[in-house]
Amino acid sequence: DLDAMQAALLAAIPKAQSATVCIDLGGGSGSGVIINAEGLVMTAAHVSTGVGKDVTVILPDGTKLKAETLGLDSETDAALLRITEKLPEGKPFPFVEINRADDTKLGDWVFSLGHSGGFDKDRGAVARIGRLVRVANTTIQTDGALIGGDSGGPLFDMDGRLIGIHSRGGMVGGV
Repeated sequence: DLDAMQAALLAAIPKAQSATVCIDLGGGSGSGVIINAEGLVMTAAHVSTGVGKDVTVILPDGTKLKAETLGLDSETDAALLRITEKLPEGKPFPFVEINRADDTKLGDWVFSLGHSGGFDKDRGAVARIGRLVRVANTTIQTDGALIGGDSGGPLFDMDGRLIGIHSRGGMVGGV
């Protein structure tokens, strides 16, 4: 099982890390994940802090881009923002696939990424593995440890598909 998990992680993490961003709010930060080539970012509602706010998204290579918050759902603690600046040469943003089949189940192995304690280019997004320990309606919970700065970061199945974003108190908002 460990060999299979290692192989899955080695295959999935590079793409997942390329789309995992730090969201700089000026007085703090959180994490997010790019979900389309145009720069739509999913994060936690408490990270976005509202609608129509200007924030800065920091890409894994340290590039800082302007973004604006679009909308949020405080009940599930989910939000979207849009990167308003383009990449050089009009390149598309790296993004992850969303697990639209919603086929995760209790006990599944998962991995999470986040910018614990803020952006650090040398360290990159921190990866953690865990298992789903609770699945209910719009929330899922893992036994993977999270700390400040991980909020809004992505949770992936072992195929590298997005299944949720980190919320408060160890809960993860559904996608």
